[in-house]
Amino acid sequence: MLGKLLKYDFKWINKIMYVYFILLALISIAVKIVESLDQTIFLVIVDKALSSMFIGCAASTIVTCLIRIWVRFINNIYKDESYLTHTLPVTKNQIFNAKIIASILSILMSGVVVAICFAFIYLNSSTIDALKIRYQSLVDIYNSVFAIFFIIGLVLLVVFESIYIMISGILGIVIGHRFNNGKIIASIGIGIGCYSLLSTMSLVIIGIISNVIDYDIIGNGFPTMNYVTAVGLSSILIYLVYDIVYYFIAKKLLNKGVNVD
Repeated sequence: MLGKLLKYDFKWINKIMYVYFILLALISIAVKIVESLDQTIFLVIVDKALSSMFIGCAASTIVTCLIRIWVRFINNIYKDESYLTHTLPVTKNQIFNAKIIASILSILMSGVVVAICFAFIYLNSSTIDALKIRYQSLVDIYNSVFAIFFIIGLVLLVVFESIYIMISGILGIVIGHRFNNGKIIASIGIGIGCYSLLSTMSLVIIGIISNVIDYDIIGNGFPTMNYVTAVGLSSILIYLVYDIVYYFIAKKLLNKGVNVD
């Protein structure tokens, strides 16, 4: 049953997202074609316009994905659809887990599509050479294993922070809909508060760790391996813990009962 719930949630969230993916792909191709032509003043203007459209569409893709996740959660748990949802032969835990898994998969899919389109447009011989030089600097200063884990760490940090934004919104919705009035406004305010509170705390924690670990420049502007490792791992673990804590808080509150509109 969890699989069916997951499928329906994922399908609903991404029903509109495929339109954004197609638009991103088309704009990416258009940018690439324009940039491959002999540049005139007109084509430079067109290139700048298309590039701006691409950036806007990429940002809209991520934002829309998050909004659809939150809208799906509200409609399915608290609005008219909830009468069917809460009569299904499944537990609230299964309903909640399906939505969280579908949300994470949707965020990952949108992120991958945006990343591929960025790579398609901006990866050329010069940028690839620049990335190779930067990567080789990491290898020369540290080692190849550290360089690989550094890149993996950056990806994980982006993923965990994206999930944190999503789960902060979910927690805000769960708490906000326990109010009798102004549920949407309360959900938005609490969601922003949940995100801001721990984000500020993470900066404080990372700042403390940074002061504890010696910061020295060892070459090409890079700090010591111990410093990078401590700050990087701390950042990743902080957001992972935030995600887990908010997940369990939201699930526990949801299990206490739902006020259907």
